[in-house]
Amino acid sequence: MLKFVSMRVLTYVILAFLATSFAYLLAASLMHPEEVLYPPIATEPVPEQTAQQYLNVRNVNPDTPLFERYANWLGGLVRGDLGVTTGTNKAMVPVTQELANRIPISLRLVVIGTVIGTVLGVVLGMIAAVRRDSLGDRLSTLLAFFILSLPTPVIILIVQQANQGVMDVTGWGLPAINPINPLLEAGSWESIRYQIKALVMPTIVLAVTAAASYSRYMKVTTLDVLGSDYLRTARAKGLTRGKAMTRHGLRMALIPMGQYFAFAVGAAFSGSLFVELMFNWQGIGRFAISSIGMADVNGTAGVVLYTAVLTLLSATFADFLQGALDPRIR
Repeated sequence: MLKFVSMRVLTYVILAFLATSFAYLLAASLMHPEEVLYPPIATEPVPEQTAQQYLNVRNVNPDTPLFERYANWLGGLVRGDLGVTTGTNKAMVPVTQELANRIPISLRLVVIGTVIGTVLGVVLGMIAAVRRDSLGDRLSTLLAFFILSLPTPVIILIVQQANQGVMDVTGWGLPAINPINPLLEAGSWESIRYQIKALVMPTIVLAVTAAASYSRYMKVTTLDVLGSDYLRTARAKGLTRGKAMTRHGLRMALIPMGQYFAFAVGAAFSGSLFVELMFNWQGIGRFAISSIGMADVNGTAGVVLYTAVLTLLSATFADFLQGALDPRIR
């Protein structure tokens, strides 16, 4: 098991490095942070010496060969330095500092939403397969396809409008935007309670999306297991369909779900982009969009590194889970 996981981790580290390097080279080739020095509304041009100093200190000077800039960025990466923010952001904030501030905010959303959505999807998918063609199966199928057909921003609007409707009727509701209330004392119980309440609606959006997807996939794998010989033998011994599935088939049905979990985390990150924007969360998703919009080469590469590491960790966990469920692949 240790050798199996170690080889997978090494493979994923190499893939994460290649993905981040490709992202940096692509961003450095296509983005033009030097253009922010000459905005259309500028009345006077920036002095040439000032412009060169601005670009050189951020390692984004287009006059410097691309691979020389890449070598400088790579040297910093080895030391744990991802450079500073560029583009219209002239504050020169270290990208690692931005990531350190924003990753906990995004992870709260992605991890909690994915875990709840996964558990809910697995349970609903298994029940739908065991009770195939029942009213519950048809309703869950219809609801899942309805959710999957909606873009994430539409789901967010539905959840926000539902919260507003409850607030209009009862006078009580969840915070619609901002995960932190600046008017409350930091660390106080009121502040913590506000943050927990603010987490509910974004988590619902990510969880229902993940559950809809997982339930469809889990139903298919469960139906395959229900048709297997050992399940038919268990039922011939007197077990009901549900008990036979729970005792003997659940583990086999979960094996294919392991790999799907790794991809679902990446999908959850994509969904969190809209969630952070529309709920005004200052996480990685908002940073990713602002980095691309401001031609921030180093920030864009940092975001890709974060998503690659997140996918790496989830894929490693998925491999570990598969190895634990199926001894044949250890």
